[in-house]
Amino acid sequence: MSRLTVLGIGNLLMSDDGVGPRLLEAVRARRDWGEGVEFVDGGAGGLNLLNVVESAERMVVFDAAEMGLSPGEYRVVRPEQISDDTPRDRVSMHDVPFMETLKLCGRFYHSPETVTLLVVQPKTTDFGRGLSEELSGGFEALVEAAERVVADAMGD
Repeated sequence: MSRLTVLGIGNLLMSDDGVGPRLLEAVRARRDWGEGVEFVDGGAGGLNLLNVVESAERMVVFDAAEMGLSPGEYRVVRPEQISDDTPRDRVSMHDVPFMETLKLCGRFYHSPETVTLLVVQPKTTDFGRGLSEELSGGFEALVEAAERVVADAMGD
């Protein structure tokens, strides 16, 4: 079985932007995922993730993104479902969106066989250590959805 990399992207100091790393830790703690799964806290993302993406065989990504949804709503998407004309701020909250990093890997390096993104609509990305009420109130449901995404990517 090929290796799966689970990547959480976000800044824990910017309220809901930190949902990616929080989901990563919660899913990691849910069960023993075995040696075939690597969990990586990607911090605020950007080009420093090139080596993580390039070395992944398969990848699941947790992140926050402005999608025009209600806070706490999420979508599970694949990169091919995100069009090139989607505004940059609709795909990532970061200076260099994850999709740009993924495209660079595909163009110049190696990109994973499959990538699945679980993207959560934030309420706020203002300075703050905790999640908004909307996201913290629905966090357990987000963790369950994230766990299903990882299990599906593993073939469970």
